[in-house]
Amino acid sequence: MPREWVLPVEIDVLAALREAVSGHALVATLLARRGIVDPQRARAHLDPTLYAPASPYDLPGVELAVSRLCQAASGRRRVRIWGDFDADGQTATAVLFEALQATGAMVDYQLPHRDEGHGLHLRAIEEALRDGVSVLVTCDTGIGDADVVAKGVGAGLTVIVTDHHDLPKLLPPAHAIVDSIMLPAAHPLRELSGVGVAYMLACALLEGSANRQLLEGMLDLVALGLVADVARQVDDVRYLTQRGLAVLRATCRPGVRALIGAAGLDIAHLTELDISYQLGPRLNAAGRLAKSELAVRLLLTRDEAEAQSLAEALEELNRDRQRHTRTVMDEVSNTLRAYPELARQSAIVVEGQSWEAGVLGLVASDLARSYGRPAILIAHREGAPSVGSARSVEGIDIHEAIAAQRAHLIREGGHPMAAGFSVERRELPAFRRGLLEWLAQRVPPRGVLPPLPVDAEVPWGDIGFGLARQVARLAPFGAGNPRPVLAAMSGTVVRMEDVSHAAETPHVRLHLDDEQGRPLRLVWFNAGEAPALGEVIDVAFHIGTSYWRNREQLQLELVDWRPAEMRLAGRLVAITAGREVVDWRAQGDVGALVANLRSTYGPRLALWAEGLANPPEGASMRCELGTRGALALAILTSPPGPEELRSVVDAVQPQVVYLLPPQSIPQPSAEQFVERVAGMLRVALARHGGLVDVPRMAARIAARTRAVVAALRGLEAAGKVVLSCEAGTLRASLPGPAAPQSVPAEEQPPQGEDGLGGSRQQAQEQARSALTYLLRETRAYRLAYATLAVEALFGSAP
Repeated sequence: MPREWVLPVEIDVLAALREAVSGHALVATLLARRGIVDPQRARAHLDPTLYAPASPYDLPGVELAVSRLCQAASGRRRVRIWGDFDADGQTATAVLFEALQATGAMVDYQLPHRDEGHGLHLRAIEEALRDGVSVLVTCDTGIGDADVVAKGVGAGLTVIVTDHHDLPKLLPPAHAIVDSIMLPAAHPLRELSGVGVAYMLACALLEGSANRQLLEGMLDLVALGLVADVARQVDDVRYLTQRGLAVLRATCRPGVRALIGAAGLDIAHLTELDISYQLGPRLNAAGRLAKSELAVRLLLTRDEAEAQSLAEALEELNRDRQRHTRTVMDEVSNTLRAYPELARQSAIVVEGQSWEAGVLGLVASDLARSYGRPAILIAHREGAPSVGSARSVEGIDIHEAIAAQRAHLIREGGHPMAAGFSVERRELPAFRRGLLEWLAQRVPPRGVLPPLPVDAEVPWGDIGFGLARQVARLAPFGAGNPRPVLAAMSGTVVRMEDVSHAAETPHVRLHLDDEQGRPLRLVWFNAGEAPALGEVIDVAFHIGTSYWRNREQLQLELVDWRPAEMRLAGRLVAITAGREVVDWRAQGDVGALVANLRSTYGPRLALWAEGLANPPEGASMRCELGTRGALALAILTSPPGPEELRSVVDAVQPQVVYLLPPQSIPQPSAEQFVERVAGMLRVALARHGGLVDVPRMAARIAARTRAVVAALRGLEAAGKVVLSCEAGTLRASLPGPAAPQSVPAEEQPPQGEDGLGGSRQQAQEQARSALTYLLRETRAYRLAYATLAVEALFGSAP
C-alpha cells in the first residue's frame, strides 16, 4: 500500500518576512510553515551573529560547580573528568579538559570501557581515591548513578555531575548537578547534549578571564558532539552547531583534520551530514570496539604525527565496526526471516549470543528506520548479564517504555529516541512481555507507515544549484529541524543504475525526465520496490550539494515515490467543471458530424486530429490548438494518453467538448518510433540549430511527449546525439569532443569511462524498456478510448 503524502496547504507569507530573508520565496515559506514568522527571529535563525544565546548560568548548578572547580584549581588539588565512550561523551571530556587546564587546574580524564557500559562506575571512585583526586567531574553521564556518587561523597570526594539524560526518581547526592533536563521544556538550553552542557560550564569558567578566547576554538568539538548525539537543532543547540561548523571548517586541531582527511571529506564544505554519517561513526568506533581514550587523545593532541597515527587507528577500528555491524545485521535479518511474527509486534526485539555490544545501537537504528517502529537488540554474554540497546521513532519514548520495566533490569538509561539497559537472562521473558504490552497502546499497526509530510511542491525547472543553496540556509538539519521534503510531479523513469560501478550496493541512481526532456537524477539509498521503466511518477526528495574531487555537485536524495496517476482524480473535477461533454464516439458518419459542427460554430470550432495521412481541412495538432480559444473542441483521433487530453482541454478552454468516432492511427513498433524521432531530429540539427521542440515532435506523430523523450534518450545512449538542457530548452548536437553534456558538468555524478555513469549497452536497453512501456500505455489507452466512460478518459490508462 503506497504511503500517503500530505501536501502543504497554501499559506500567506508576510511581505516583511520575505523581505527579511530575501532569496528564493521557498525559504520564507518554509520558515513560516515551521512557525518562524517574525522577521527578526527569522534573521536570527539564519544568521547566528544575530542570535542572542542564553547565559550558561541559566543551567541549575553551574554557579556551584564553577565555585568548586575554581577552589580546586587555586588550591592545586587534583581534578579528574569521568566521561562517556560515545562521541558526545568524548567531545564533552575534551572541552572540559581544555577549559580546566586553562584555569590552571591539575586535571586528567578517564572514560569507561565498553564492556562496563555507560554510567559512573565504582572503579571510577576507587581509582580516584587511590590517585589522590579531590574533585571528580562527570561528562555526559552520572545522573542515574546515585549509589556510586554516594560512595564517592562518603569517602571524601567532591563530585560534580554534568549530564543531559532523563532524571531518575532519586538524584545523586553530588555537590553540584548540572543537567539540561532540569530546565523548563521551552528553555533554549533544554536540548543541549553532554558536550553542550560541558561547554556551558566551560563558558562559565573562562568568561571574564584572559583565556576567554579559547572558547571559540572549542566550538568545533561542540558541533561534533551535538550532531553525533542527534541533539535537537533548535534554539541554542542550533546556534552552537552553526558556529561550531564554521570553526570546524577551519579547525587548527591536527587530530580533527586527520580524521576528516581519513574520511575523504572536503574540510572547507563540511556539513552536519558529514558529522552524522562520517565523523561521528569514526569517533564512536573507538568507544564501541576499543578504548575511547583514543578518540579523546585525537581531539586534544597538538602533535601532527600523533594525530595521523591516531586517525589511522580509528579508521581501522571503523572498518572493524562495519564488519561487526554487518555480522549482527545478517544474523538479525535471518532471524526475522525465520520468525516473521517478530516484525509484526509493537517493537522488534531480537536476541543474539556474543554479539558485539558496541554495534547493537547501529543495527537497532537501521531496523527502527526500516520498520517504522522501535527496535531493541539484546546481546547475551557468557558469565555476565545481557545488555540491550534500543532505538525509536518520532513520537515513541523508548526510554520511558524501558524504564517502566526497571523492576526486571539491573540498570537502564537514555532518552526518548535511544536507550540502553542490562538485564539478567532469566528476567528477559518478563521484560519483553511488559515492554510489548506497554508499547502496544502507542505503536501503529504493522505495515501502516505514517503519512509523509511534503514541505513544498517545486516546479521541475526550479530544481538546481540555486534552490539547493537557498534551502541550505535553513541548515543545520536534524531532529527539531528536519531536512525539507520537496516534491516534483510527473517525471518519466528512463533509467536506474547502481550508484557504484565497482560493487553491487543497495543504493540506486534514478534518472527521470519531464515532458520537455529536462532531467532529474536522484540517489535512492537502500532502494525499495522500484517503479517500471517508462512509468510516470511523482518524487519526494531532499535537495543539497556534495563535493567530489573538489567539485560541487547537485545531490537529490529520494525520500519516496508514487505513481503520478494517484492525483489525477482530484484534477478531473477542475477539468470538466462547467463544461459540457457530448459523446458521439458510437456515431457512424464522421464527415456529417464534422460538417454539422462547422455549420454550428464556424471559426469558433477547434478540430483536433493527429497522425492521419489525410487529415480533414482545418484540423490542428495539439501544439497549434493552444494559440486560440474556441467555443467547442471536437476530438477526431484518440489522444495518446490522459495527460495529452487534459493539456489540450486546458489550453483551448472550450465550453463544450465533442468526442467524435476515433479514426484509426498507425501504431508503430519501438524501432519504427525511434526511426521517426531520429528523422525529425535530423531536421532539427540541419534547419533549427539543434533546437528540439518535443511537443511539436510528439504532435506530428500523434505520440506522448514522454515517449519522444524516451526515444531521444535512447539515441543519446547509442551515441547518435548529445542532448543538453539550456534554460529549460532541449538542444541536440552531434557527438564530438566539444559536445555539451546532457547535464551541466558541475551536476554530473562520478561516472564511468563511457560518460554515462555505467554501461552504454545498459543505458540503451533501459531507454528501450522505458519507450516500450510508454508505447504500450498509449496502445492500451487508444484501444479503450472508444468505449471508456468519459470520466475514465481523463483518469489513468488501464
